[in-house]
Amino acid sequence: MAKRREDIDWYVDMSERLERREQRRKWVILGFCVAVPLIAMGLFVLYIVLDKAGVFAQLRGRREKDPIEKAVAARKSLPLEPVQVASLQKGDMRFPQLDNEGLITSMNHYFREERLKNADTFTVNRESEEEGSIAAYRLRNIGTGEVYEFSNIRVKRIQAEWTITEGGWNQIRDELRAKMNVRLGPPML
Repeated sequence: MAKRREDIDWYVDMSERLERREQRRKWVILGFCVAVPLIAMGLFVLYIVLDKAGVFAQLRGRREKDPIEKAVAARKSLPLEPVQVASLQKGDMRFPQLDNEGLITSMNHYFREERLKNADTFTVNRESEEEGSIAAYRLRNIGTGEVYEFSNIRVKRIQAEWTITEGGWNQIRDELRAKMNVRLGPPML
């Protein structure tokens, strides 16, 4: 009898455990079924609020501009007119010659700016208010009288004057190296 009583107690105990487990499972499923739609609804509302604020359009870069911004952008997109400049470099330019080890020697090459034939000025093709390029630029070697022509030399405006950029001078130096077949150092202006 004791064995039977023990079996019945075990059966009752297991039944109660299974019922409790089943109730917990129902609550978990119910909580999941309620939480997922609430989260989805919250994300949808957040999307609508952010969309009305223009966040997504701004991130995509497609935000509608107001008329003033459109006018400024249209003006900036128009090509700038070329500018006529009397001179880009005042005085002579000196390029020191380098030895095989890259050290400066006592030999220097002097150049002077020379305008194109039938032109009193240089034409700067502007890309912005402060930057542009010279389509044709000429230098005359003072010692030999040879004239070297360069194209698309980068220039920039400093205050009211246009001058050749460091990159432009490097381009001139590299082309002079190739044409003169000598190693030249940076220009001494």
